[in-house]
Amino acid sequence: MMNLLKPIRSAPFAISLIALLTACASVPENGNPSSAAAPADRIETQKRPLASTKPFAEDSLYQILVADVALTRGQFKTALDNYLVQARKTRDADIIRLTNSIATHQGDAVAILESAQLWVEVEPKQAAAHRAALQAYALHKRPFEALEQASWLYRNENDVEAFLAVTAIDEDNKQALIPRLIEAYRAIPLEPDQQATAELAVAILFRELDDLDSAVATSQHFLALSPDNQRGLLLLAQLLHQQDRVNEASTLLADALQRQPDDRNLRLQYARFLTLLDRPQAILQFELLREQNADDQQINYLLGLLYLNQGNEEQAIALFQQASRDPSIKADAQYHLATIAERNGDLTTALEHYQQVKFGRNYLGAASRAAILLAQGYGIDQARAYLQGLRRQQPNQASELIQLESNLLVSNNQSDQAIKLLSSGLQANPTDANLLYARSMVAELQNNFALAEQDLRALLAQDADNPTALNALGYTMILHTDRSEEAYRLIKRAYLLNPGDPAIIDSMGWVLFVMGRAEEALPFLQKAMAILPDPEIAAHLGEVLWFLGNRQAALQTWQQGLARSPSHPTIKNTMQRLGADPSNSQIINPDSETDSATLKQPSPTEPNQ
Repeated sequence: MMNLLKPIRSAPFAISLIALLTACASVPENGNPSSAAAPADRIETQKRPLASTKPFAEDSLYQILVADVALTRGQFKTALDNYLVQARKTRDADIIRLTNSIATHQGDAVAILESAQLWVEVEPKQAAAHRAALQAYALHKRPFEALEQASWLYRNENDVEAFLAVTAIDEDNKQALIPRLIEAYRAIPLEPDQQATAELAVAILFRELDDLDSAVATSQHFLALSPDNQRGLLLLAQLLHQQDRVNEASTLLADALQRQPDDRNLRLQYARFLTLLDRPQAILQFELLREQNADDQQINYLLGLLYLNQGNEEQAIALFQQASRDPSIKADAQYHLATIAERNGDLTTALEHYQQVKFGRNYLGAASRAAILLAQGYGIDQARAYLQGLRRQQPNQASELIQLESNLLVSNNQSDQAIKLLSSGLQANPTDANLLYARSMVAELQNNFALAEQDLRALLAQDADNPTALNALGYTMILHTDRSEEAYRLIKRAYLLNPGDPAIIDSMGWVLFVMGRAEEALPFLQKAMAILPDPEIAAHLGEVLWFLGNRQAALQTWQQGLARSPSHPTIKNTMQRLGADPSNSQIINPDSETDSATLKQPSPTEPNQ
């Protein structure tokens, strides 16, 4: 079940770089400073040359005429250069506004800032001038100057969004900036009815600083001043959730909905919290949201997930089909329709749905399943052709799609073809980490340790601290060479970099066992098995237990692995080699002594990944 909770972030940062470069620029019409702004990407439609409307000095008039002509011809850089000079010289509001509009259109950060500063100086009472300055200071990552402009907009225009937008701190500098910005917010002189909003901003900043206790306390203070403020309620609820206080968050929103039953955002967040606490109740809340707007495909999709989780496939299918009408949700909805159809044995329908997943988080999963179904129904050549077609459509996913095709070849006992495919991909992109790792794994399957080592060392040349590559190289080294000391150093380094990875923990235990340090190996393998009861880990742990004389525990461990994978070859081979019957867990020859040197050799397992 996917996590339906989404973080309640601060207000969209209206002064972000992307918004800035695509924003509407203020181009006045008929000389009216308060008129609506013209879109920046339509500056070329400006038909009223400034030179013909005002009595400029002769030298300025000429330069403005040059700029006007350049603008009508779409020569924006020439127009901007000339208008900016005249904006400085004439300090004419129309020229300044048009200069800022062209600068924004062109993404010229220096001209954006200078023209915005001029605009505020010339028209200090115009909200558009302060918004332009707010955007400019944000672009230049100058939050304190941006806050001055945001404060003006809040005091004079009651623009809460602008006031809170400055809380979106640049990630690289937030630890240094936030404490000072908190002080700056609290020092702003505001009317009593506006002062509470400064506390809301401070609460958002505390959260950005990861000081959740202070963020909660400040949010509660804000809500004491503004009890039914939606933004404050959602912020506090999310903060409580971040502190694992989901019941309190849910109760907070439930109480708020008693007072504001028609607030859709509060109900949506309440429904999301209920997915963690009471899914039948969550369904009821989502159904209420759906009653308000049956065409809200996001609600239909989330409700479909809940019905699917509760085993109501019929209802889930209907909702996913509706959600597919929204292009932004279609891929995820089609993926779930495909998995339902495949689970029910309708492979033709499943394939059709998988092929509709054109993007998103399930794109590669859908491509993989579609290829597998095509291979089963029409042959591997058809499956490969499908994946190759996807590569042409999505060249940015070429590496991942090559890996899928390689996996398909390996699963069909065509590892030679897989190596050729991966090598072809590496010819086009020799440093592709995913392809290097994939080829190393196929090479190991072919007992080609030289190629596997070559690729893994190429990976480590790019990233010496890659724990996955370190572990893979160390583990394959155990399997194919007697370089156990070198393997130990590689695996130990991987372990120090990522001590919680069960595959690396397993490798650490196994290399110790291979080196004759069985008692040291045991706790590593037990820890790995506790984290991930994988059959491969069970094979290793069982062998070490057997070697140490705890044969009953060894048998139980192997049976645990076989319960997950009844035909797992490593466990069966290990039990056969050591004299244990995999069918009934009875010792074939409990009195026989197995050569300790044999026990210290690793079984022919695949590398941990």
